[in-house]
Amino acid sequence: MTDLPTPFDALLDHTALLAMWGALLLHWFFPVPADISPLTLWRRVADAISAKVNHLEDDPQQQKLSGLLAMAIMWLTVAVLLLALKQLVWINWLFDGLLLWFALGWKPLTRLAIQIEQALTREDKPLARTLLAKALNRETQSLSPVGIAKAGCETLLIGYARGLIGVLFWYAIAGGIGAFLYALVVQLTRAWPPRRFEFAEFGLPAASFLALLDWVPSRLFALLIAAGHRFEPALTAIRKQGQEWSANGAGWLLAGTGAKFQLSLGGPAIYDSEKCPRPNIGGEISPSALHLALLNQSLKQKALLWLLIQSFLMWFAHGLL
Repeated sequence: MTDLPTPFDALLDHTALLAMWGALLLHWFFPVPADISPLTLWRRVADAISAKVNHLEDDPQQQKLSGLLAMAIMWLTVAVLLLALKQLVWINWLFDGLLLWFALGWKPLTRLAIQIEQALTREDKPLARTLLAKALNRETQSLSPVGIAKAGCETLLIGYARGLIGVLFWYAIAGGIGAFLYALVVQLTRAWPPRRFEFAEFGLPAASFLALLDWVPSRLFALLIAAGHRFEPALTAIRKQGQEWSANGAGWLLAGTGAKFQLSLGGPAIYDSEKCPRPNIGGEISPSALHLALLNQSLKQKALLWLLIQSFLMWFAHGLL
Protein backbone atom coordinates (compact mmCIF):
# COMPACT_ATOMS: atom_id res chain seq x y z
CA MET A 1 0.00 0.00 0.00
CA THR A 2 1.40 3.39 -1.00
CA ASP A 3 1.93 5.85 1.85
CA LEU A 4 0.28 9.21 1.43
CA PRO A 5 2.71 12.17 1.34
CA THR A 6 2.85 14.21 4.52
CA PRO A 7 3.19 18.04 4.72
CA PHE A 8 6.78 17.50 5.87
CA ASP A 9 7.54 15.47 2.75
CA ALA A 10 6.04 18.23 0.62
CA LEU A 11 8.24 20.79 2.35
CA LEU A 12 11.35 18.72 1.71
CA ASP A 13 10.49 18.79 -1.99
CA HIS A 14 10.94 22.58 -1.85
CA THR A 15 14.51 22.58 -0.60
CA ALA A 16 15.30 26.09 -1.93
CA LEU A 17 12.43 27.48 0.13
CA LEU A 18 13.46 25.44 3.15
CA ALA A 19 17.04 26.72 2.86
CA MET A 20 15.82 30.33 2.55
CA TRP A 21 13.72 30.26 5.70
CA GLY A 22 16.38 28.32 7.57
CA ALA A 23 19.02 30.91 6.66
CA LEU A 24 16.68 33.76 7.65
CA LEU A 25 15.95 32.25 11.06
CA LEU A 26 19.63 31.49 11.60
CA HIS A 27 20.55 35.05 10.64
CA TRP A 28 17.91 36.55 12.91
CA PHE A 29 19.06 34.67 16.00
CA PHE A 30 22.75 34.17 15.11
CA PRO A 31 23.95 36.75 12.57
CA VAL A 32 27.48 36.11 11.34
CA PRO A 33 29.88 38.12 13.56
CA ALA A 34 31.52 40.90 11.57
CA ASP A 35 35.06 39.92 12.56
CA ILE A 36 34.72 36.43 11.02
CA SER A 37 32.33 37.21 8.17
CA PRO A 38 33.53 36.40 4.64
CA LEU A 39 32.19 39.81 3.62
CA THR A 40 34.59 41.51 6.05
CA LEU A 41 37.51 39.57 4.58
CA TRP A 42 36.30 40.54 1.09
CA ARG A 43 36.34 44.24 2.01
CA ARG A 44 39.86 43.94 3.41
CA VAL A 45 41.00 42.40 0.15
CA ALA A 46 39.21 45.18 -1.75
CA ASP A 47 40.97 47.83 0.36
CA ALA A 48 44.36 46.19 -0.23
CA ILE A 49 43.81 45.95 -3.99
CA SER A 50 42.63 49.55 -4.33
CA ALA A 51 45.71 50.71 -2.43
CA LYS A 52 47.87 48.97 -5.03
CA VAL A 53 46.10 49.85 -8.29
CA ASN A 54 44.11 53.03 -7.64
CA HIS A 55 46.49 55.91 -8.43
CA LEU A 56 45.05 59.41 -8.23
CA GLU A 57 47.72 60.74 -10.60
CA ASP A 58 46.31 58.58 -13.42
CA ASP A 59 43.82 60.12 -15.81
CA PRO A 60 40.11 59.46 -15.05
CA GLN A 61 39.70 56.86 -17.80
CA GLN A 62 42.67 54.89 -16.49
CA GLN A 63 41.29 54.99 -12.95
CA LYS A 64 37.92 53.79 -14.21
CA LEU A 65 39.56 50.97 -16.20
CA SER A 66 41.58 49.95 -13.12
CA GLY A 67 38.37 49.82 -11.08
CA LEU A 68 36.65 47.72 -13.72
CA LEU A 69 39.51 45.23 -13.95
CA ALA A 70 39.89 45.00 -10.16
CA MET A 71 36.17 44.35 -9.73
CA ALA A 72 36.02 41.83 -12.57
CA ILE A 73 39.03 39.84 -11.38
CA MET A 74 37.85 39.71 -7.76
CA TRP A 75 34.20 38.98 -8.46
CA LEU A 76 34.65 36.49 -11.29
CA THR A 77 37.31 34.58 -9.33
CA VAL A 78 34.90 34.05 -6.44
CA ALA A 79 32.07 33.18 -8.86
CA VAL A 80 34.15 30.47 -10.55
CA LEU A 81 35.30 29.07 -7.19
CA LEU A 82 31.74 28.88 -5.86
CA LEU A 83 30.44 27.22 -9.01
CA ALA A 84 33.25 24.65 -8.84
CA LEU A 85 32.68 24.08 -5.13
CA LYS A 86 28.97 23.45 -5.67
CA GLN A 87 29.85 20.48 -7.87
CA LEU A 88 31.60 18.88 -4.89
CA VAL A 89 29.03 19.37 -2.12
CA TRP A 90 26.66 16.54 -1.24
CA ILE A 91 23.74 18.64 0.07
CA ASN A 92 23.04 21.50 -2.32
CA TRP A 93 20.29 23.12 -0.26
CA LEU A 94 22.57 23.28 2.78
CA PHE A 95 25.28 24.92 0.66
CA ASP A 96 22.76 27.48 -0.63
CA GLY A 97 21.47 28.17 2.86
CA LEU A 98 24.97 28.72 4.20
CA LEU A 99 25.81 31.21 1.44
CA LEU A 100 22.52 33.03 2.04
CA TRP A 101 23.31 33.25 5.77
CA PHE A 102 26.67 34.81 4.93
CA ALA A 103 25.07 37.29 2.53
CA LEU A 104 22.27 38.61 4.76
CA GLY A 105 22.80 41.88 6.63
CA TRP A 106 19.33 42.46 8.08
CA LYS A 107 19.58 41.83 11.82
CA PRO A 108 22.62 44.04 12.60
CA LEU A 109 20.91 46.87 10.72
CA THR A 110 17.72 46.71 12.80
CA ARG A 111 19.81 46.53 15.98
CA LEU A 112 21.82 49.58 14.91
CA ALA A 113 18.65 51.57 14.14
CA ILE A 114 17.27 50.82 17.61
CA GLN A 115 20.55 51.89 19.24
CA ILE A 116 20.60 55.18 17.30
CA GLU A 117 16.96 55.84 18.15
CA GLN A 118 17.63 55.22 21.85
CA ALA A 119 20.70 57.49 21.80
CA LEU A 120 18.68 60.29 20.18
CA THR A 121 15.91 59.84 22.74
CA ARG A 122 18.48 60.31 25.52
CA GLU A 123 19.92 63.31 23.60
CA ASP A 124 23.28 61.53 23.46
CA LYS A 125 24.49 63.02 20.18
CA PRO A 126 28.11 61.78 20.43
CA LEU A 127 27.00 58.17 20.79
CA ALA A 128 24.42 58.50 18.00
CA ARG A 129 27.07 59.96 15.67
CA THR A 130 29.53 57.20 16.55
CA LEU A 131 26.94 54.49 15.92
CA LEU A 132 25.95 56.07 12.61
CA ALA A 133 29.57 56.27 11.49
CA LYS A 134 29.73 52.45 11.54
CA ALA A 135 27.21 52.26 8.71
CA LEU A 136 28.10 55.35 6.65
CA ASN A 137 31.02 56.30 4.42
CA ARG A 138 30.47 60.00 5.08
CA GLU A 139 31.35 62.19 8.03
CA THR A 140 28.89 62.24 10.93
CA GLN A 141 30.60 64.25 13.67
CA SER A 142 28.94 67.55 12.70
CA LEU A 143 25.41 66.18 12.33
CA SER A 144 22.59 67.72 14.35
CA PRO A 145 19.89 65.51 15.92
CA VAL A 146 17.75 66.10 12.82
CA GLY A 147 20.70 65.23 10.58
CA ILE A 148 21.36 62.06 12.57
CA ALA A 149 17.72 60.97 12.36
CA LYS A 150 17.62 61.76 8.63
CA ALA A 151 20.84 59.83 7.96
CA GLY A 152 19.52 57.00 10.13
CA CYS A 153 16.30 56.77 8.08
CA GLU A 154 18.25 56.77 4.80
CA THR A 155 20.67 54.13 6.10
CA LEU A 156 17.78 51.97 7.28
CA LEU A 157 16.02 52.18 3.92
CA ILE A 158 19.06 51.41 1.78
CA GLY A 159 20.20 48.77 4.26
CA TYR A 160 16.89 46.91 4.07
CA ALA A 161 16.96 47.12 0.27
CA ARG A 162 20.50 45.75 -0.03
CA GLY A 163 20.94 43.71 3.13
CA LEU A 164 17.70 41.76 2.78
CA ILE A 165 15.52 42.45 -0.26
CA GLY A 166 18.25 42.43 -2.91
CA VAL A 167 19.86 39.36 -1.34
CA LEU A 168 16.56 37.45 -1.33
CA PHE A 169 15.71 38.55 -4.87
CA TRP A 170 18.99 37.21 -6.24
CA TYR A 171 18.63 34.07 -4.13
CA ALA A 172 15.32 33.40 -5.89
CA ILE A 173 16.97 34.01 -9.28
CA ALA A 174 20.33 32.25 -8.83
CA GLY A 175 20.33 30.43 -5.48
CA GLY A 176 22.82 30.89 -2.69
CA ILE A 177 25.64 31.69 -5.12
CA GLY A 178 23.60 34.53 -6.64
CA ALA A 179 22.77 35.97 -3.22
CA PHE A 180 26.38 35.83 -2.05
CA LEU A 181 27.78 37.34 -5.26
CA TYR A 182 25.25 40.18 -4.98
CA ALA A 183 26.38 40.84 -1.40
CA LEU A 184 30.00 40.99 -2.61
CA VAL A 185 29.12 43.75 -5.08
CA VAL A 186 27.37 45.69 -2.30
CA GLN A 187 30.53 45.47 -0.20
CA LEU A 188 32.66 46.65 -3.12
CA THR A 189 30.58 49.81 -3.43
CA ARG A 190 31.04 50.40 0.29
CA ALA A 191 34.79 49.87 0.01
CA TRP A 192 35.08 52.06 -3.12
CA PRO A 193 32.33 54.72 -2.77
CA PRO A 194 32.34 57.08 -5.78
CA ARG A 195 31.23 60.01 -3.61
CA ARG A 196 34.67 60.01 -2.00
CA PHE A 197 37.33 61.82 -3.98
CA GLU A 198 39.82 58.95 -4.14
CA PHE A 199 37.19 56.59 -5.60
CA ALA A 200 35.32 59.11 -7.78
CA GLU A 201 36.41 57.26 -10.93
CA PHE A 202 37.81 53.99 -9.59
CA GLY A 203 34.56 53.08 -7.84
CA LEU A 204 32.21 53.88 -10.73
CA PRO A 205 32.27 50.40 -12.38
CA ALA A 206 31.27 48.68 -9.12
CA ALA A 207 28.58 51.29 -8.45
CA SER A 208 27.22 50.89 -11.99
CA PHE A 209 27.17 47.10 -11.64
CA LEU A 210 25.27 47.37 -8.36
CA ALA A 211 22.81 49.80 -9.99
CA LEU A 212 22.14 47.14 -12.62
CA LEU A 213 21.65 44.39 -10.02
CA ASP A 214 19.43 46.66 -7.91
CA TRP A 215 17.26 47.91 -10.77
CA VAL A 216 14.37 45.48 -10.25
CA PRO A 217 14.39 44.62 -6.50
CA SER A 218 14.84 48.19 -5.23
CA ARG A 219 11.99 49.48 -7.38
CA LEU A 220 9.68 46.64 -6.41
CA PHE A 221 10.47 47.24 -2.74
CA ALA A 222 9.85 50.98 -3.17
CA LEU A 223 6.40 50.23 -4.62
CA LEU A 224 5.69 47.76 -1.80
CA ILE A 225 6.58 50.41 0.80
CA ALA A 226 4.41 52.97 -0.97
CA ALA A 227 1.40 50.63 -1.12
CA GLY A 228 -1.46 51.40 1.24
CA HIS A 229 -2.03 54.73 2.97
CA ARG A 230 -0.80 57.76 0.94
CA PHE A 231 0.02 55.60 -2.08
CA GLU A 232 -0.79 58.32 -4.62
CA PRO A 233 1.52 60.99 -3.08
CA ALA A 234 4.28 58.38 -2.77
CA LEU A 235 3.85 57.33 -6.41
CA THR A 236 3.89 60.97 -7.54
CA ALA A 237 7.11 61.56 -5.58
CA ILE A 238 8.69 58.47 -7.14
CA ARG A 239 7.88 59.74 -10.63
CA LYS A 240 9.01 63.32 -10.03
CA GLN A 241 11.89 62.93 -7.56
CA GLY A 242 13.13 59.36 -8.00
CA GLN A 243 15.51 60.05 -10.87
CA GLU A 244 16.77 63.29 -9.31
CA TRP A 245 18.58 61.27 -6.66
CA SER A 246 20.17 58.46 -8.66
CA ALA A 247 19.43 55.88 -11.30
CA ASN A 248 20.05 52.84 -9.10
CA GLY A 249 16.69 52.63 -7.35
CA ALA A 250 17.73 54.43 -4.17
CA GLY A 251 15.87 57.50 -5.41
CA TRP A 252 12.66 55.50 -5.68
CA LEU A 253 13.07 54.24 -2.13
CA LEU A 254 13.85 57.63 -0.59
CA ALA A 255 11.28 59.59 -2.59
CA GLY A 256 8.46 57.10 -2.08
CA THR A 257 9.14 56.54 1.61
CA GLY A 258 9.70 60.23 2.31
CA ALA A 259 6.41 61.16 0.66
CA LYS A 260 4.50 58.32 2.33
CA PHE A 261 5.65 59.34 5.82
CA GLN A 262 5.98 63.05 4.86
CA LEU A 263 9.64 62.98 5.92
CA SER A 264 12.30 65.27 4.49
CA LEU A 265 15.22 63.17 3.29
CA GLY A 266 18.34 63.83 1.26
CA GLY A 267 20.08 67.21 1.30
CA PRO A 268 23.82 68.04 1.43
CA ALA A 269 26.25 65.59 3.04
CA ILE A 270 29.93 65.85 3.95
CA TYR A 271 32.44 63.54 2.26
CA ASP A 272 36.19 63.98 2.77
CA SER A 273 35.57 67.24 4.67
CA GLU A 274 33.73 68.74 1.68
CA LYS A 275 30.02 69.37 1.36
CA CYS A 276 28.51 67.25 -1.39
CA PRO A 277 25.26 68.64 -2.88
CA ARG A 278 22.35 66.20 -2.86
CA PRO A 279 18.73 67.03 -3.76
CA ASN A 280 16.12 67.30 -1.04
CA ILE A 281 13.63 64.50 -1.48
CA GLY A 282 10.43 63.23 0.13
CA GLY A 283 8.18 65.34 2.37
CA GLU A 284 8.56 68.36 4.63
CA ILE A 285 8.70 66.96 8.19
CA SER A 286 12.17 66.88 9.76
CA PRO A 287 12.93 63.32 10.97
CA SER A 288 13.35 62.55 14.67
CA ALA A 289 14.01 59.52 16.86
CA LEU A 290 10.28 58.72 16.78
CA HIS A 291 10.24 58.67 12.98
CA LEU A 292 13.27 56.38 12.92
CA ALA A 293 11.48 53.92 15.23
CA LEU A 294 8.25 54.08 13.21
CA LEU A 295 10.12 53.56 9.95
CA ASN A 296 11.98 50.58 11.38
CA GLN A 297 8.71 48.99 12.44
CA SER A 298 7.05 49.69 9.09
CA LEU A 299 10.00 48.24 7.15
CA LYS A 300 9.86 45.07 9.23
CA GLN A 301 6.22 44.62 8.22
CA LYS A 302 6.95 45.30 4.54
CA ALA A 303 9.93 42.93 4.63
CA LEU A 304 7.73 40.18 6.09
CA LEU A 305 5.19 40.79 3.34
CA TRP A 306 7.99 40.51 0.74
CA LEU A 307 9.09 37.23 2.31
CA LEU A 308 5.59 35.80 2.15
CA ILE A 309 5.10 36.88 -1.47
CA GLN A 310 8.49 35.53 -2.52
CA SER A 311 7.88 32.27 -0.68
CA PHE A 312 4.56 31.81 -2.47
CA LEU A 313 6.11 32.59 -5.85
CA MET A 314 8.99 30.18 -5.26
CA TRP A 315 6.53 27.48 -4.15
CA PHE A 316 4.33 28.11 -7.18
CA ALA A 317 7.28 28.17 -9.60
CA HIS A 318 8.59 24.90 -8.17
CA GLY A 319 5.26 23.26 -8.93
CA LEU A 320 5.47 24.37 -12.56
CA LEU A 321 9.03 23.14 -13.14
